Amino acid sequence: MTYSHYKIEIDMPETEIPIVYFRKVKRCTTAKGMDRQHNRMVNEACDAWRQYDFKRLTVSRVPASEVA
Repeated sequence: MTYSHYKIEIDMPETEIPIVYFRKVKRCTTAKGMDRQHNRMVNEACDAWRQYDFKRLTVSRVPASEVA
């Protein structure tokens, strides 16, 4: 089974260093599925961090070598 890895960076107004964490999910087989999966990752991260009043949130797909 192959996976997609996502890097989530959150910039908070009171800190200079962003909060960074990674998510691993099953890889989609179509481009439309990958687009939906990316949108879902963004929405989940926004919902999880909304109460902390973040300045910027960035979600990007990264290779597995960057995670390890």
